[in-house]
Amino acid sequence: MKRHKVTLYVQSVKTVTGAEEWARWSYVGGAGLRGGYRLIPDYKVYSEAKYKHVLSDDQKKVVETVKEVAHKYGFDVEVIDVAMENVLDKFMQEEVKKIRIFPTLITDSGERIEGNISKEQIESLLAKAM
Repeated sequence: MKRHKVTLYVQSVKTVTGAEEWARWSYVGGAGLRGGYRLIPDYKVYSEAKYKHVLSDDQKKVVETVKEVAHKYGFDVEVIDVAMENVLDKFMQEEVKKIRIFPTLITDSGERIEGNISKEQIESLLAKAM
């Protein structure tokens, strides 16, 4: 018996989670007092922001609810974060092009729910898809 599948499309936001700092010693050449050449120690601190893709709280809640209800009905769940997909994957998938509202839940039969998804809507959709 083939298991049914639902796909949940979400969109994360790239946020700054912190900064990484590192220091580096180097030497810079300079003119000496009597026309010579000398090395001057140079200490620099560099900083780089670190980013992470984070789902909003309402989308996290929908992901958990979909997994819970789908498991109860015997469905496999695939969660796709469209912000993390590479450009070629997005281009190849026709479904991703059509989605404008996140989160969006699509069954393997093509039925979908978009936007603010409740547990009752998920149960109704999965009961119809069985």
